Amino acid sequence: MNSPYMGKFQVTQIQHSQHDGLDLVGIDSKEIHATVNGTVVFAGWENSNDHSQGFGQYVCIQGSDGHFYYYGHLSGVSVKYGQAVKCTDVIGIEGNTGNSTGSHCHYCCRKQNARGNAFDISSISGIPNALGTYDDGYRPGSAVPVQSAKKTAEITVKIEGRTFSGQISEQ
Repeated sequence: MNSPYMGKFQVTQIQHSQHDGLDLVGIDSKEIHATVNGTVVFAGWENSNDHSQGFGQYVCIQGSDGHFYYYGHLSGVSVKYGQAVKCTDVIGIEGNTGNSTGSHCHYCCRKQNARGNAFDISSISGIPNALGTYDDGYRPGSAVPVQSAKKTAEITVKIEGRTFSGQISEQ
């Protein structure tokens, strides 16, 4: 798994036709890390005259694969336009800026540096497109994954008109 967080985080909104990425909330840390090697093509306010618009403060990195990776709603940005970054570099702090209802990071990947043409970020990152708490297996200051990382997710299932809810875990 390759998430913008090190350690535990939650998926609070999934990707679907009206939402082009995942909304993530850090549990172990609020630092946002680059998930790719690349170049910062935007770092700042989506609209400097209206901080309530869109992603608010965000970072966009053009990855070495040519795709554009977005990290939105940040409370602070740690990189600048044109800066080369590598995977795991701190690029900002999770926040509640722009069109947001709570502190989180909107994480998505687009074919072009514009709305639309979003890729399936779950397939790219390995983060499940499911609400729940996950652990990417990395810890701040560590360059190797923690082998005992455990992922859990909240699920709701309807069977023959009855609804069942609970957690599932990966061992």
